[in-house]
Amino acid sequence: MPTILDKVGGVINEIEGGTYPLWIWAPVAVLGLIVLRWLTRPEPYKGVPEPPCPSKLWGHFQSAHVTPAGRHWGRYFDVYGPSIKVNAPLGAGKMLVTADPATIHHVLTTNCYSYTKSTFTRPFVKRLIGEGLVWSEGDMHKLQRKQLVPAFSQEAVNLMGPIIRDVVERCSDKVGQLMDQGNGIVDIHDIVSKTTLDVFGRVALNLDFDCIEDGSPEIRRKWRAQSNTIIKPDGFKHIAVLRAFPWIANLPVPVIQAQGDVKAVVEPLAGDIIETARRNANASSIKGNDLLSMLLRTGEMTGNRLRDNISTFIVAGFDSTSASATWCLYALARNQRVQNKLREELLAFGREPTEKDLASMAAFPYFDAVIKETLRMYPVTDAERVALEDDVVPLKFPITKPDGSKITELHIRKGDSMVIPFICSNRLNLVWGDGDNFRPERWLDEKTMPPKDQLTQGWSNLVTFSEGPRLCIGVRLALLEMKIILFTLLRNYTFSLTSDKFEVNGYFFASLIPVVKGHEEKGAYMPLRVAHYEG
Repeated sequence: MPTILDKVGGVINEIEGGTYPLWIWAPVAVLGLIVLRWLTRPEPYKGVPEPPCPSKLWGHFQSAHVTPAGRHWGRYFDVYGPSIKVNAPLGAGKMLVTADPATIHHVLTTNCYSYTKSTFTRPFVKRLIGEGLVWSEGDMHKLQRKQLVPAFSQEAVNLMGPIIRDVVERCSDKVGQLMDQGNGIVDIHDIVSKTTLDVFGRVALNLDFDCIEDGSPEIRRKWRAQSNTIIKPDGFKHIAVLRAFPWIANLPVPVIQAQGDVKAVVEPLAGDIIETARRNANASSIKGNDLLSMLLRTGEMTGNRLRDNISTFIVAGFDSTSASATWCLYALARNQRVQNKLREELLAFGREPTEKDLASMAAFPYFDAVIKETLRMYPVTDAERVALEDDVVPLKFPITKPDGSKITELHIRKGDSMVIPFICSNRLNLVWGDGDNFRPERWLDEKTMPPKDQLTQGWSNLVTFSEGPRLCIGVRLALLEMKIILFTLLRNYTFSLTSDKFEVNGYFFASLIPVVKGHEEKGAYMPLRVAHYEG
């Protein structure tokens, strides 16, 4: 009796013989590959609960894509526990989706280099920002991180403080102008993202993009076009096809290759400045506190690797920091009591805080709590990993099987894939109780915090900046910039929602993008009512 492989072979022979025209056999061949993959794939993650699949074609992921960030997986976690298995789109197999802190710690810290970005994620990162630290894996990642660490020390970041303050003061003045022009309504996401791009241009390249005054429009326009395309419902199909057939990423398909548009703008700028700096000075005589000057002085990183890391720093840094500051102002606009209490603390300090003041936060306990709660509620990314070898991962929260027995560890096979939704880990109701509520006070009393062994091991026991060897290298700079933006704006302005019916949801691209209900066509958008503080 012929097997399914024999039948597929017979169809291929007929195709090669010209029996079927291209327009017939091409879609049939793709469908055949999907069916073959589905019939022959092994079953991973045995015993892990599997929610009902919403779509045979798209698996569980289409629903996750069109649902506000964290809500889809979060609902499943509330019912099934923090580890589930789901169907990937187009028959690409089963995937583990987990917010279990022990599993996360093992994958991101204990056995970090045995897990790599997926064949979907890594090419996407390369097209977006090049072969820098975020893209690299294994020994290359260790080397690049070692070369970059000195440029992101607390001392180095403190030297960038005056640059940040200068740009943020310009941002504050611009908010006042926009407030007057827009009858009190300001798109906070727009002006804050312009501000952070100006900051990262200055601290990376000592180059003023002048985005606050609408300079360098190409970088932001192309970044915005990419993000708005992906977060739309149809954007999921692009992701699904690339996930199932990653080799397609190498084809000259416009929607795929356009993911490199921002890199194509930033890389020549970085390359030209690097070359000019090398021609005009010896490494020992290069001055400046920007990232490029510091890396050129050490001389450890050169060529395309230096250029790609500068590009990575600018593109990834400006977007993630602007998203965090934007979501914080939104949360404060929704919670006037919190906003007023925070402003009182900031004004009571009586002087401009130094970089050391903002690093320690000893004088600002409530400000510190607001920052932590914002980054708990609104992390800017997720993680997707593939096992490079067989492994056994622990579970903090065991899985109860139908017979009552417990699964306390999961057997991972080489090639198995998993998704770690940071937003769900940070909001896990099993751990936090009221994980979806913005409540900074939880950080003021250690007794009200969850037990340490139920939390992840990243910054402030959150996974927002990842953890372990891949902890975000720019976390100190991101926090300093975010704090200066918020301190400056809250001292000068009040923020509130534009109406009682105002609703905004977050969707992931390279960061958590705000999309206003009823204005989805605008894409990334956060209009808030702004007024001068009259205290």
